[in-house]
Amino acid sequence: MAKLKKLHMSSNLDDLEKMSIIPDLRSKGMKILLNTARKLYMTAEEYRLDGDEELAYITYMKYFNMLTAIHKKSDYPSHKTTVRQMLGDTESNRRIMDTLEEIINSLRHRYAQQHQAPEPIAPDLVSNGRAGVDSPITQPTQYARLGLITCQDLYRRMQEKSVLVMDCRPSADYEASHLTYYCAFNVPEELITPGMSAGRLQARLSSSAKASWASRSVKDSVVLMDWNTKDAQPATNTAISTLLDILKNWDPDVTYRAPIQIVEGGYEYFIMMYPTHCTNPSVQAPQQNNNDIETIDDIEYPSIHDITMKEDISAKDFRPRPDFNRANKPAATRVNEQGISRPSPPAKPIAEIMRDQAEFLQRAEQNDEQLEKASKMWKRQAAEGDGLNATEDQELHFRILQLESKAQDYIVENNRLREELSRIQELHNVTQQLSQKEVEATRNIESKIRERQRLDEQHELERQERERLLAIARETKKHYKSPTPSGPPSPGRNLEDVHVVSDSLESLLQLTGDPDPTIAPNKAEIPTFDRAMKPQPRNVERTSQRVRDFSPVIGQNVGRGLTGLKNLGNTCYMNSILQCLSNTPQLTEYCISDKYKNYISRSNKTNGQVIEEVAALIKELWNGQYKCVASRDLRYVVGQYQKIFRGVDQQDSHEFLTILMDWLRSDLQTLHVPRQREMISASEKAWLEFTKAKESMILHLFYGQMKSTVKCVACHKESATYESFSNLSLELPPNSNVCQLNQCMDMYFSGERIHGWNCPSCKTKRDAIKKLDISKLPPVLVVHLKRFYADPSNSGSYMKKQNYLRFPLENLDMNPYIARAESRAVTPKTYQLYAVSNHYGTMEGGHYTAFCKSANYGKWFKFDDQVVSALDSSNVVSSAAYILFYTWLPPMQVPL
Repeated sequence: MAKLKKLHMSSNLDDLEKMSIIPDLRSKGMKILLNTARKLYMTAEEYRLDGDEELAYITYMKYFNMLTAIHKKSDYPSHKTTVRQMLGDTESNRRIMDTLEEIINSLRHRYAQQHQAPEPIAPDLVSNGRAGVDSPITQPTQYARLGLITCQDLYRRMQEKSVLVMDCRPSADYEASHLTYYCAFNVPEELITPGMSAGRLQARLSSSAKASWASRSVKDSVVLMDWNTKDAQPATNTAISTLLDILKNWDPDVTYRAPIQIVEGGYEYFIMMYPTHCTNPSVQAPQQNNNDIETIDDIEYPSIHDITMKEDISAKDFRPRPDFNRANKPAATRVNEQGISRPSPPAKPIAEIMRDQAEFLQRAEQNDEQLEKASKMWKRQAAEGDGLNATEDQELHFRILQLESKAQDYIVENNRLREELSRIQELHNVTQQLSQKEVEATRNIESKIRERQRLDEQHELERQERERLLAIARETKKHYKSPTPSGPPSPGRNLEDVHVVSDSLESLLQLTGDPDPTIAPNKAEIPTFDRAMKPQPRNVERTSQRVRDFSPVIGQNVGRGLTGLKNLGNTCYMNSILQCLSNTPQLTEYCISDKYKNYISRSNKTNGQVIEEVAALIKELWNGQYKCVASRDLRYVVGQYQKIFRGVDQQDSHEFLTILMDWLRSDLQTLHVPRQREMISASEKAWLEFTKAKESMILHLFYGQMKSTVKCVACHKESATYESFSNLSLELPPNSNVCQLNQCMDMYFSGERIHGWNCPSCKTKRDAIKKLDISKLPPVLVVHLKRFYADPSNSGSYMKKQNYLRFPLENLDMNPYIARAESRAVTPKTYQLYAVSNHYGTMEGGHYTAFCKSANYGKWFKFDDQVVSALDSSNVVSSAAYILFYTWLPPMQVPL
């Protein structure tokens, strides 16, 4: 981008906005509007790159005004595909909006400066503060901006290898944890004293540090870092301030290529955002003891009335709330971008509801056609018993489950339209009568809603019939004995390649989601055999323990991280979780770079084997060569340590995730964390007891801590306990088909009454209130939705809640749910969604998939076993959502 041009169009944003108004375009054809919008966008980009923010602002605003006009055209639904091809999808336009917001913020700042009196000139930042003819004229506000560098910008320069980082923390702190960047070194705080020259400081450095110090004149930029300085002009009594003075004023032999900058927030911020680029991400910045703060922390709720009780959250709080945010068109059900409750907006015009209905019906009819086609194929196969092999049978069943789930989501959308129409009718009954044209439109909408309801009822009957046939097959299967295969499975034989006799019963058996009938039901364990004798596939990685068999399928133009996972016999639960973890860029980078190898524990239960297999699999998923691979070796290893993962039974993805995270944590828990202070809080003490003073990258990324406060209702004495977690398990309301994530959070973190609590103050049993708060937020927050529950009418049986949960794709705010101590921590409290593990079907027969946002491509993809396909962000939210993966870590590309 070129240097910013001088302001020449206006003196404020309001006047500038008036220049972006476009004429009435209702009479113009769609083709003309699309071409004009495209030209506006290209022109705006040219202005932006040319540094003319005012003209860029005007043209971008015209583009979005044009986009609004296009969406309001009556023939928009029929041109929707063309619009998307020419102007991009929702995600593309959101990025353009982000660019516009940056321009707005810059212009607002520049206009404000324009109205201020001229400020004195700052000294030259490049040539050690010695003024010269070519010295730039820099205002103090600009100096403050130039004097700091964000952690994100530092990370980018580290990737470019263009920056020299001087870490001026104490040498002991540096040894405990520092950047893994090759051109970062320690200038120890204890060696830096006021009044010394650069030459004298250099003489005190170690031999390795001296070599790095000498490169300060040839690097594109030099950056200083301490624990947590946030200002470009730090306090004069600090080591970083003294070092900055030495480099600027007492280093006469060097002319720096760029202004010397300070890392904003210091190592504390950087280690928080880029933990995999630090030797020990679990260290904490030194803190001063503050007994007053510790005392306040012990009292979480000074008044018992500050606690919101579960009974105060009535059933009405879980009723679906109207959501009119159009930003996520064409979602089946619009998702509030913030995921929070808002007052009902004004009723929408009937014409807009008609457009919404037309879009919705088009999507619903497409789903109907696909479901009908798949259902006919399923019925024909069940009746005739030929045509498809076992694997194709199972894939067909999984497809039907997903189409059925989407059909349920369209029922939610149809109900939303009906509620909107009722609101309009109620409003007009109170204020004014509808015109004849509006009355006819309303009748038309009502007619289509009823017709859709009739179709939904018909589809439900068909679904129940399919489920009835499957139930018969499952019951028959209990008494069915298939011919035993001759001889034990050979080492090269794949579970997914096993085929059964093609008759109607066998076809139904394959669709139940149960174990392969060729495997005896009482022998779930995988037979033992010499794995070293396996035939070597196209891609084999040899280790001292085993020969890995990924059985890769070569693909063309496969993007990195877009490789599927074969279904090895109902292993979709495992595939779904592995794809979500693979799309956690910090974990993937940690595995691909082999950094994990420096921290493997060989003294735990799994002997480091689980992390080795996960890392090996992630490398295959990210090499960009394969359409799909098999996780056979990982499955074998986890089956050794947990019996339920040995056979081909369908398992719970949440259970697998919880166990897997515990194994990974244990496999890497070798980082020793020195105690920074003599006096520590109860929360920190509980964390040290949980970790045994040893940390791991898994702990740092995925684990948080929950504070449980119990408060006596008689004496108001509080007692607190702490427990670590790797995911939150939230209840879904049983009496609501539609709910929002923040509503479930409110219920989970509300108070509940307990009886017979032994109050340590009253020395007797008392009634009390129990309340949960998060005392340590993890960088990656995993939220599990408790969809499965025990069937009260059938002992030992489970049922599934099919609630449609609305959850935000961006800006999940966790501030309402954190403890006092965590509210003062520097860690971010707002999360972005990047992965979802979905479950379709029921407990008797179901299927798992994953929706993941690729860090490298910035787009959403659907991972359905071996098939990976692009996914519009508007389809991420669905009633199939089971486990949500959020993060506050900044986006980062996974390196080669």
